[in-house]
Amino acid sequence: MDGWMEGRVAKMEDGADCILEMRDVVKTFPGVRALDGVNLRVRPGKVHVICGENGAGKSTLMKVLNGTYQADGGEIRFKGERVEHETIQSSLDMGIAMIYQELNPVLDMTVAENIFLGREPRTGFFVDFKKMNEDTQELLFRLDMPYKATQKMRSLSIAGHQLIEIAKAISRDAAVIIMDEPTSAIADAEVAILFAQIEALKERGVAVIYITHKMDEIFRIADEITIIRDGQWVDSGVASNYNPDKLVSLMVGREISNIFPKDETVPIGEVVLEVHNLTQGPEYGGRFRDISFDLRKGEILGFAGLVGAGRSELMRAIFGLDKFSGGSMRIDGQPVRIRHTADAIKNGIAMISEDRKMFGLALGRNVHENISLVNLKKYVKKLLINDRAIDMDSLKMKDLLSIKITDFKVEANTLSGGNQQKIVLAKWLLGNVRIMILDEPTRGIDVGSKAEIHRLMCEFARQGMAIIMISSELPEIVGMSDRVVVMQEGYINGILSREEATQESIMKLATRKKS
Repeated sequence: MDGWMEGRVAKMEDGADCILEMRDVVKTFPGVRALDGVNLRVRPGKVHVICGENGAGKSTLMKVLNGTYQADGGEIRFKGERVEHETIQSSLDMGIAMIYQELNPVLDMTVAENIFLGREPRTGFFVDFKKMNEDTQELLFRLDMPYKATQKMRSLSIAGHQLIEIAKAISRDAAVIIMDEPTSAIADAEVAILFAQIEALKERGVAVIYITHKMDEIFRIADEITIIRDGQWVDSGVASNYNPDKLVSLMVGREISNIFPKDETVPIGEVVLEVHNLTQGPEYGGRFRDISFDLRKGEILGFAGLVGAGRSELMRAIFGLDKFSGGSMRIDGQPVRIRHTADAIKNGIAMISEDRKMFGLALGRNVHENISLVNLKKYVKKLLINDRAIDMDSLKMKDLLSIKITDFKVEANTLSGGNQQKIVLAKWLLGNVRIMILDEPTRGIDVGSKAEIHRLMCEFARQGMAIIMISSELPEIVGMSDRVVVMQEGYINGILSREEATQESIMKLATRKKS
């Protein structure tokens, strides 16, 4: 390390030029010490990435910072002054704004109304809409955001909602902006727009605290990094001090030598599923046309494409969630009609949606109830539910999938993303699943859990299950797929073998107009 870098690290460590410091922060919930002496030092005009597995305490730390929770120990200093008894409003008033992973825009209100919600300019008792719209339009112009103050939030994409949240934070003159997984549900083109705005924030001297699980993002955007593990501070430093292997090791406390453990010795068997010319007409949304492919026993078939390519809609139709207008399907060479999900389940098809919280789990129900949900009929005898049988099967799934829980009675919404995904897997594996559709199976989960989900996929394939995997992460597609189907605007543009599938070849097909 040269002298300049040593000086930079020392300055960061002593906190001399920090806008924000969190020292030895402790936060305890009943039976859980969520934060145990965590430190964070953030400098103006820098992006500080907080890394850690799900459940490490990242979001809890940020909620202590923005006043959602009160710390049980330690101290917070902002612009050199100690912060006492912080609330969400006092945090905003000071200049600390948080953009949550789960955005909650008021969709039927305008952009201007969302930005100034709760602090609308007034003339007497009445909202001054003219001034609010003018101020919003000036702000959007200054930030180079291509929106109108008067357009409804419903008309914007998810990335648009993210950018409006940034505009809202800037309109409050925020000196520190916290972003929690801001790219978890947006495409690469939209990520580029978001990152351009972050660079503009840095130029304005705004400090950005950024939480993400995506390694490529960390090393693309981070100036400084703090790692948290099991509620404890592990390390902090400038981003150039780390590489992916070192960062993963610090995050999980162990080496993960292969995040994509694809076992190429798994035999690929006979065709299980055949799809011929499947088409969804405009009466049902018109999201895909003339889709034909086959899926084999023991195969992991990747589906790649840009947002809007029609991958998820195609799989929803195959699983009976959405309707299609024409085409046919065969399972084991026999024609099948799948009109609703019950038909798919009867034929041994399972699907894990990209939104596990909305479609995969009953979040207010416990693990025991979630695991038994799909197969409840087999546990009912003489109108009574056999809880003992559910407990035995739940324990079997806990051991098989390495689900980290202490009690089956804990609610699903208290679990980490990786454990939630394993609960969804468990409920399907208790049935007779032969074809598993996984839509973004590792979205929003940490690197350790990703490796575990990938290992399980390989094990299922070895046991003869046929797997379809949709992923927007090209390293995952390339690393885990035996073949890759590339879709573009509702069509299949090509099917690549494992040897042919590279990030470059996939992107060429994903962006090439069908002739």
